[in-house]
Amino acid sequence: MSAKKSKMLKATLGLKNEMGRHYLAIEQAFRDGTPTAWATSGTPVELLYAMDVQPMLPENSATISAAQKYSQNFIELAEQEGFSYDICSYFKTNVGAVMEDVDVFKGGIRKPTFMLSSDVICDTHVHWFQVQAERFGGVPHYTIDVPHVVSNTTKRQREYYKKYVEEQTWELLEFIKEHTGHDIDLEKAKKVAANSYELSVIWKDIYELRKTVPCPISTKDTFGGLFPLFTMPGLRSPIRLYKKMYKEAKERVDAGQGALEKEEFRLMFEGIPFWYNLKYFAMLERFNAIIVYEPYTYAFSKFFSNPFETITKERLLKDPIECMSTLMLSFWYTFDLETRVRWFKETVREWKIDGVLMHNNVSCRPNNCAFYDLKRRLSDEADIPCLIIDGDQNDPRKLNVEQTNNRIESFIEVLRKNKKR
Repeated sequence: MSAKKSKMLKATLGLKNEMGRHYLAIEQAFRDGTPTAWATSGTPVELLYAMDVQPMLPENSATISAAQKYSQNFIELAEQEGFSYDICSYFKTNVGAVMEDVDVFKGGIRKPTFMLSSDVICDTHVHWFQVQAERFGGVPHYTIDVPHVVSNTTKRQREYYKKYVEEQTWELLEFIKEHTGHDIDLEKAKKVAANSYELSVIWKDIYELRKTVPCPISTKDTFGGLFPLFTMPGLRSPIRLYKKMYKEAKERVDAGQGALEKEEFRLMFEGIPFWYNLKYFAMLERFNAIIVYEPYTYAFSKFFSNPFETITKERLLKDPIECMSTLMLSFWYTFDLETRVRWFKETVREWKIDGVLMHNNVSCRPNNCAFYDLKRRLSDEADIPCLIIDGDQNDPRKLNVEQTNNRIESFIEVLRKNKKR
């Protein structure tokens, strides 16, 4: 079988410079004595920017370690410290990187002014920051407790949850003021929130283009392209990058060109990718298959991945604190099974998806806890073929490439038979 190669958007190459600015801003903050904060995904990073605190995202740093092939060494260092083989590989990568005191380009990250975590995605985030705060000799740590909305949650309960989280968000602002001397400027918070909203709008528009057959964008653009949403929500510079990505992808759509020369199978990939082996996904292209949707990368367009209520720009600008608090209740990984099934069915239909790959990620319990039920429901109720593959987001020891190749090849044969029916 001849090798195929999808075309990356030229604009995506600007991602390296964009993330470089982020790391330079971190270094500048330390030189200038500007307050810094570790933050986990799912927390309102925008509010850090609004209060002149430079965010640092250890999860992002861990992916850099993996991409540069350092993560396994850092993970093994953490295990030598007594951390379990089975716990989060992001956490262990971070422990090892801090122990080795490596620079940012190897996934290193410095001691912050304070830490901000939340259990919105998983409880590991909270324990991770507790451990590292202690290992640094004592760093102030604030955590936001977020209840999960499940299938039988009533409207009254949701309203209570929203108030509960919003109260904690206001307390966070007081915590930041206590440890930095910076007070919240609500006008600046509105500007930052507006930038974050615009960034999400463009990311959503990029995803809308992926509905087109052939798909103009592959995972080469989206797996890395999501990081500004994660690390720099609220800044202007990533908006310019996303607009360039959109413009180039739209030109492909108008010209009838796809990222893959011959597109036969359209796939969804559910889960965090293998950051240490992103080139692996090019293997699918040998079968004329392309991933056209990833819930993980779409989830960070948080204003548009909320199945429970709509957050308009007008509502956001009226009360950014209330909106940022509400958004913490609607992150993709916290959806109950019924919501996931409904969302998957709608996505498969709208993006014309032929099959779903699910990454049974050892390091991400919230993401994969319902995979087998989800697979069964999608198969039984909507005749959607699904394949669960085993691996890990940051630990290469847990991915059996040959076995995974064989399973995917068999899955492609199932899709091919379905096409002939």
